[in-house]
Amino acid sequence: MNRFRSSLAVAVALALGAGAASATSVQKLSLQELTKKSDSIVMARVDDANASWDANHKDIYTYYTLHILQPVKGRKGETTITLRQIGGTVGNIASIVPGMPSFKKGEEVVLFLTQKDAAGYPWVMGLQQGKYSIVEKNGAKVVRNDLSGTELLSKSGQKVQSTTSPDQPLGAFLDGVKTTLGGDGKIQVDPNPPTE
Repeated sequence: MNRFRSSLAVAVALALGAGAASATSVQKLSLQELTKKSDSIVMARVDDANASWDANHKDIYTYYTLHILQPVKGRKGETTITLRQIGGTVGNIASIVPGMPSFKKGEEVVLFLTQKDAAGYPWVMGLQQGKYSIVEKNGAKVVRNDLSGTELLSKSGQKVQSTTSPDQPLGAFLDGVKTTLGGDGKIQVDPNPPTE
């Protein structure tokens, strides 16, 4: 058993070392772009995670089951969602993709998701950019977006500094997203008000 753990520790250390030396490049998306381009946006809790090899035993995928706490865009009436991400650990083999969002069981998140892929699973939009973790800070829930391991590029291909976004109150964050969508929180003004 100790030999197995040693092998796993070495494999993870090697993979982490390789990941630290490189990053995944992706176009920088503003919150408004994430909101408009996403097929769906949900506030959810991570209930389960399972990693396995694909049918050809070539790639490892991790399947995350999330309980939808609040649909923000799309997903109306759905209670769960399953994500499939490349990377994960099976036995003593770890596959790590820098910039790919990571999830912990019990974690609450706000996710910006793509349409389902050919296999029937949505992906997080813009890799780590589309995952906001919900954390407690001074007794209130805030959202945080950690972009470590992700190299952001402008539309012209220039590198853009990637940093962890400042914490934002959860309610204000969701209101901003809904305003961008034209939903609740946005005041509709009649350009031709009735005259008396």
